[in-house]
Amino acid sequence: MPCNNSIQVETIIVPAISYTYITKFHKRNNIRKGAGTMTKFTVKELMTHFGFLMEESDLGIRLSDPNEQNILHFHQVLDQLKGLSFTDEMEESTFIGVLEEFFESTGEMLYPFDQLELHTVDIYIRGLVMQLNRLGCATTGSCDGHDRNRAHIYFVNSHAAKKAAILLDRFNAPCHLNRTHITFTESRYELPQLASQLAGLTVEDAEGIFNQNNPLMKQFEYFTLLEQLLSINGPSGEEDNIRTFVIKQLTPYVDYLEVDHYGNVLAQVKKGNGPTVLLNAHLDTVDNFAPDRTILKDNHIWTASEGILGADDRAGVCVILAVAQTLQNSTFRGTMKFAFTVEEEIGLVGARQLAKSFLWGVDMAFVVDRRGIGDIVTSCGGYISFCTDEFARNVKRIGHHVHRNRWNIVAGGSSDTRIWAEQGINSINLSAGYNYEHTSNEILDIKANYGTYEFVTQLLEESRYLKQVIRNRNDRNRIRTVNRGNIG
Repeated sequence: MPCNNSIQVETIIVPAISYTYITKFHKRNNIRKGAGTMTKFTVKELMTHFGFLMEESDLGIRLSDPNEQNILHFHQVLDQLKGLSFTDEMEESTFIGVLEEFFESTGEMLYPFDQLELHTVDIYIRGLVMQLNRLGCATTGSCDGHDRNRAHIYFVNSHAAKKAAILLDRFNAPCHLNRTHITFTESRYELPQLASQLAGLTVEDAEGIFNQNNPLMKQFEYFTLLEQLLSINGPSGEEDNIRTFVIKQLTPYVDYLEVDHYGNVLAQVKKGNGPTVLLNAHLDTVDNFAPDRTILKDNHIWTASEGILGADDRAGVCVILAVAQTLQNSTFRGTMKFAFTVEEEIGLVGARQLAKSFLWGVDMAFVVDRRGIGDIVTSCGGYISFCTDEFARNVKRIGHHVHRNRWNIVAGGSSDTRIWAEQGINSINLSAGYNYEHTSNEILDIKANYGTYEFVTQLLEESRYLKQVIRNRNDRNRIRTVNRGNIG
């Protein structure tokens, strides 16, 4: 568990005070040496190594940290140094000795924005913590390992952790990403210089590196695909055009694809050994699109100029196509099955017609066909369960890692999810970002829809763990059955 916690920091100029700009440090004797190397660095380099966010101006060097406690700590450190300039050199161990005089471990606390007190963060990791927050990777906790364990940093969500991992990889940092935290495999004594390397990046540099290496589909590409899907008419029983489009989008990314006897599009791709996961959305809309309608865009909220928008369920179709097209970038290992069903809006007809053999071996199913932005639907009306409580809780936990406090377990209505659950598959229906479906007031939150894509991608990356949850539950059920038999 983390020893101390950190917050997101942005560069804000400290209000000018009489001692903000410094060219010489006050003289002080008897500075002790702490742990660390005998290597010499300039004082400015050491300040950066160990978490002080500084910038240069015509007046000198000043702190770019708005936290009053950190300003105070900055001057406390300066007062402990002899008459050195920022360009003079000193041993790292001597500088650490100064920091150790003010170190106070406060334990595990989640600090709000810009209230982290630097002197409470473990010394060797504090530079990394501050730089990662500055670059947009918000953290919640950290520990430098104390020479007993490996250093690690916890992040607010899996997205922030992935972004941090990409930035660290830029400098060949030996570390391991695990959900919402990063563990460092090198000595804690190497971490301060890694912080100095990150200090050379601007926020714009970091965004560019992340966007270039992000395994997910870029948002502008995703929204282009979404608009295409919302522009193809296809009410129940008339899905030919949308089916043709989906087949074209899907074919390059799967090993097998067919249109079954009823018009459902079924596909499969194998990516190593692991669980078999079914993703499902339906092709049909409840009604025709109005002739000559346009899609109205108010920032991230889309609606139709007339009639239905069709986000139910083209938003779900977009999520699954995006997953298929970026699966090669994912750490998922296993078999993916895709089912784009027809005539869902008139009674789940397509799903009911789907050959049961296609479902053989499926460990879990995720449907994207629910209103709202954060629903994890686990039952129909609360009386027909789609999955076990334990499976649902673990899906929610993963959702919390992706979007903190967004995803919650709820009861829902009828959907294809019910058909997969009837076959004994742990199944869940997820919000696709739309509201007021089946009406002319239908809207789609495209950012929330993209967030569902992020969530489903993370579910796939953790599907091996979810399969173990299912297996453990099945083992317990078998034990209970045997015990009941023995009692009889």
